[in-house]
Amino acid sequence: MTISIDKTNFISHFVGFLFVMMAFSDVLHSKEVIFLSSVLIIGAFILCFPFKNAYLFSESMLLVLFLIITSLVNLFFTQNGLGGTMTLLGNLLLAYLYFLINNKKITFWVVLAYAVTIGYIAYKLFVLNSDPNDIYEGLSRNHAGFVVVFWTGFLLFHLKVTYNRFPLIFPIVGLILSFFLFGRTSLIVSSLMVLLVFFYKFRKNRIIQICAATALVAVCYSLYLNFSETLTTETNLGEGLDTPRWELWRIYLDHIDLINLFTGIDVTTLPMYNQFAGNPHNSFIKFHSRAGIGGIVFIILFFVSIYKYISSNQYYILLILLLLAIRASFDGDMFVGNFDFIFLIITFYWIKTD
Repeated sequence: MTISIDKTNFISHFVGFLFVMMAFSDVLHSKEVIFLSSVLIIGAFILCFPFKNAYLFSESMLLVLFLIITSLVNLFFTQNGLGGTMTLLGNLLLAYLYFLINNKKITFWVVLAYAVTIGYIAYKLFVLNSDPNDIYEGLSRNHAGFVVVFWTGFLLFHLKVTYNRFPLIFPIVGLILSFFLFGRTSLIVSSLMVLLVFFYKFRKNRIIQICAATALVAVCYSLYLNFSETLTTETNLGEGLDTPRWELWRIYLDHIDLINLFTGIDVTTLPMYNQFAGNPHNSFIKFHSRAGIGGIVFIILFFVSIYKYISSNQYYILLILLLLAIRASFDGDMFVGNFDFIFLIITFYWIKTD
C-alpha cells in the first residue's frame, strides 16, 4: 500500500507538536495533559483524514475501530475508566497520522520531544541529584528507564527511515542514563541498542568494528572493576532471573477463562496484584487486561509485522522493535500509556512502504 497525500506545513507541524505534547504528558505525569493531547490528536485526524482515498479506512482504521470497541467492552467488566480508551484512541490515531505526513517536516518536533524527556531525566539525576525512584512522583526508576529506551528507540527509528542515518550519540546517552538509573532491563536493552547502531554505522568498515569492539570490552571491564558491586546491588542483576514478575504473569494467565479471554481481566481482583498497584509488569498482559481480545489480536499482528520486516530485509527496524518489545515485556508502562504510539508506529511502519 502506498500513501500519497499532500499535507500543508501547518498540518505537518501540528502533528509534530502533538509528539511534544505526549512527551510533556509524561514529564508532567498529568492525566489532564494526555487527555488534552488525545483530543487534539482526534482534531488533527479529522483535519487530514484522506476522504478521497477512502480505501485506506478499511485497511488501517479497522484495527483502530476494533481496539476501541474491545476497550469499551472492557469497561463493563473491570474498574477501568473511559480515560484509558481515550488515551488508546489518541495513540492509535497519532501513529496513523505519522504515516500520512512528510516525516522530514516533523524531525524537529521528534528531536524536541526526545530532548524534553531525556533532558528532564538528566536534569533530575545530575543537577538535582534526585534518587532514581523520585524522578517521577509515584513511579519507580523503571519508568524512567522505560522512557529512555522508548524515546531513544523512536528517534533512532525516525532518523533511519527519514535520512538513513545511524547516530551513535543518542544510544550512548541512553546507556549512560540507564546506568545511573540502575534499571536491570533498561541497562541491558540500552547496551544492545548501542551495539545495534554501532554495527549498522560501521558495517562496511571491519577495522573500525574490531578496534571499537576491543575498546568496548576494555571499558566494560573497567566499569566492572569499579562499579560491579553497585550494579549488582542497585539493579538486582545479582538476582539473575529471580523476579516477582514471573509469579504475576502466572497468576494472570491462570485466571483466564472463556469469558475474560474476550473481555479482559480486572487485575484488582487478582491475588498478589494489590502489592504492585495492579501492575502486571508486562505491557502485553496489561493490554489484554484493558482491551481483552483486542490485545490478543494486536499481539498476533505484531508477529505478522515481524514476518514482514524479515521478508523485506528491514532488519534494523525489526531489531529496534524487538528491543522495545523486550523492554515492554518487563514493565507495564505501555498499553495504555504515553508511549503506545511509538510502539504502534514501529510495529506497523511496513504498511507505509509495502
